[in-house]
Amino acid sequence: MGNLWRSGAPCVLGPRVLAALALLSCLAASPARAQEAGAQDAGAQGTVEVGATGFAVKRPVLASACEHGCPWGELGDFVTEAMQPLGYEVIQCRNCNLDKGPPLVSKAGRPPPLGLSDTFVGTTTRIDAPVDFGVTGVGLLAWAYGGLYNYAPSGTYATGTSGPFTNLRLVAKIEDPTYLLVAVKASSGITDLAQIAQQHMAVAILGGGSPISQPVLDHYGLTQSAVTSWGGSYTSAIVAGQLTDPAFDVIVGELASPSNNPESAIWEKISQGNDLLFLDLPATVIDQLAADKTLGVTRTTVKWGFLRGVDRAIATVARSGQAVFARDDTPEQAAYDVAKAIDQHRDALKWYIRPYSYDPRTVWQDSSVPLHPGAERYYREMGYLSGSSGPNCPPAVGGGCGVAERDPGQGIGALLLALLGLLLRRATRTGDRPVSSPV
Repeated sequence: MGNLWRSGAPCVLGPRVLAALALLSCLAASPARAQEAGAQDAGAQGTVEVGATGFAVKRPVLASACEHGCPWGELGDFVTEAMQPLGYEVIQCRNCNLDKGPPLVSKAGRPPPLGLSDTFVGTTTRIDAPVDFGVTGVGLLAWAYGGLYNYAPSGTYATGTSGPFTNLRLVAKIEDPTYLLVAVKASSGITDLAQIAQQHMAVAILGGGSPISQPVLDHYGLTQSAVTSWGGSYTSAIVAGQLTDPAFDVIVGELASPSNNPESAIWEKISQGNDLLFLDLPATVIDQLAADKTLGVTRTTVKWGFLRGVDRAIATVARSGQAVFARDDTPEQAAYDVAKAIDQHRDALKWYIRPYSYDPRTVWQDSSVPLHPGAERYYREMGYLSGSSGPNCPPAVGGGCGVAERDPGQGIGALLLALLGLLLRRATRTGDRPVSSPV
């Protein structure tokens, strides 16, 4: 995970935060230890018996996430509310988060035992029933379908099983944009990231490490080994976003947004609390990222005033999309009903933390995952999907879309850091008495 804070700088952490850090160290070290940690905390969990479930009885189980600020959690609430008028009682699995949702849906698995990490994000009960459908990021769904990153044979961090999970099907894509941005603290004196490598500056970098953000740093020779050798540090921007006043000189990441969800909160926090200089992204890096179809990004421009300090239009790449998905054996009428419910309830999307929206031109699109026939029937009836429309991707053997193989390590690290960020966010809101600890 690298250094979490600037080397040698003391951090004021509450005891629950320290416990979270200890837990995450175990999880990072071994998938088996992760499962063991969850099992050891099983005594603290409350398993809820929910009776008969499934689409056949209109009580499907949905893989979602925590209910306080987690995007998949609030979209789980949205789907639950949307399906009520059609006679469905959706039952949410709040601990089917991170990368667990797609494999659980694929295998009709039951939710795992609650672990300490779940209690930190406010999830204190689990249900004991097979998972029928879910909410996740469109990129994560594509990785699961293609057996990439976490879901590659060597990427079994949280799920304990590898893909590809080719029986997954898209039901609806909900737009949810985030942008790739890079900024420096104005007081740092940095006006070009090239200065850092040229002068071997000891800088604290927030972000990097993902297949979208790391190429920006690599372009300037700012690998983690190089930066740390100069006395600098790499820190997860998600983790830093949960701290009161994180130390930094540079921030880079593809989750830039003014929203206050845990994954993006850092951008609003440090742009309001500091004077930032937003830098232009190298054109060659933008070209590289836009050309990699597995990343799911598109060229766009960040507008003036997007965040405090954005004083001009900035060319970049961005991605958008959360996916509601199911299995290929989901009854056609059920998938049709889910697609219909989301469409008819779309006005409610504007009342959530994230800037969700429903676009009839993209609701059926995913770069690699096939559309469920039931959802397709609904979109064709509504005129959203024409006779000539179809997924924009190369065909794969056996149907669906082909995807390129990618390194599993980056995806695993990103999800691990996202979990740590959620743990810290939860802990810092509980009023822990702080203790000083150098990290």
